[in-house]
Amino acid sequence: MSQDRTDSHVKPNMQLHTSGGPRMADSAVEKFDALVALIRDVKPSLNSTQITAEHSVVEDLGLDSLDILQLSRKVNRDFGGTFDLEEWESDSDTHHRSVGSILRHLESATV
Repeated sequence: MSQDRTDSHVKPNMQLHTSGGPRMADSAVEKFDALVALIRDVKPSLNSTQITAEHSVVEDLGLDSLDILQLSRKVNRDFGGTFDLEEWESDSDTHHRSVGSILRHLESATV
């Protein structure tokens, strides 16, 4: 069995390391998986939908404004209160409200 595998719901260039190797990729995958779980918690109809970092939470996944507010609260609870919904929304023209943009926003808030 290979030590590296590509998970189907993760960006194609993101690798999962099952043993050894750098933990950074595992951490990114764990955060992505945790975010996807929160999205599915907010919108249970997405439980059987493959979600990628490129999906827009609005256009592709169908979250409405109340869903996004609920998601932001869950993200703040589970990721340590670093997600600023207003700031994220203000940049929506560039990131199109993608799943990956939420993670990038969280990363930039912790730097």
